[in-house]
Amino acid sequence: MVSSMTGFSSTEHGFRFVNSFQLPASLQHILPSRSASYLGLSDLLYGLCGGMCFAALDYFYAGKPVPDVWRTNEIGDALFSHLVRRQVDSLRGGVVLKVLAWMARSDISLARSVAGWEAAKVRDQVDAGQPAALALIRVKGLTDPTCNHQVLATGYDYDPGTKEMAIQLYDPNHPGWAPSLTMNLTRPSEGIGLAQSTGEPLRGFFVIAYAPVTPP
Repeated sequence: MVSSMTGFSSTEHGFRFVNSFQLPASLQHILPSRSASYLGLSDLLYGLCGGMCFAALDYFYAGKPVPDVWRTNEIGDALFSHLVRRQVDSLRGGVVLKVLAWMARSDISLARSVAGWEAAKVRDQVDAGQPAALALIRVKGLTDPTCNHQVLATGYDYDPGTKEMAIQLYDPNHPGWAPSLTMNLTRPSEGIGLAQSTGEPLRGFFVIAYAPVTPP
């Protein structure tokens, strides 16, 4: 068994509050209208998961603790603005187009990509001590792309004999937890049995590029 962990702990370095927000009117101007419309960020924010992941990494690499905030209605404007901006950053570089493309692919096609490239990217990045930002593909076809999700891979266990792999996560939907992804990479042409321990549907994942920004 090969095990590797970064220094990032979901309970220590992840935010305490859950990924569910109301957008203050005073901050609506910080998003371009097209982005706000596409991402569904007019009244209720269903998806600041990428922003929370990127912001948590910002604090981690800056050597600062995340703000000790447990409820979203206690978040100050500076932090909230940072989360929203980092959400937009997490979707740059073709991420949205790749999510849509992966939604259109078959489960076996996604399994081959995960087994062939993405799982290895996670291992390489974690081995270097760097948490990996992941886009999780949960839905298929012409459905709402905001039903997909973003998390951080913070460690992994891999059995070279059985090719069983478990990836430890920080998941903004489950603050204070340490959920995991599990899969078997033996025969990707037959599927990899990809699953998340918290029970949400999961079809595939890919690594997202991250660059640090100074947090508030």
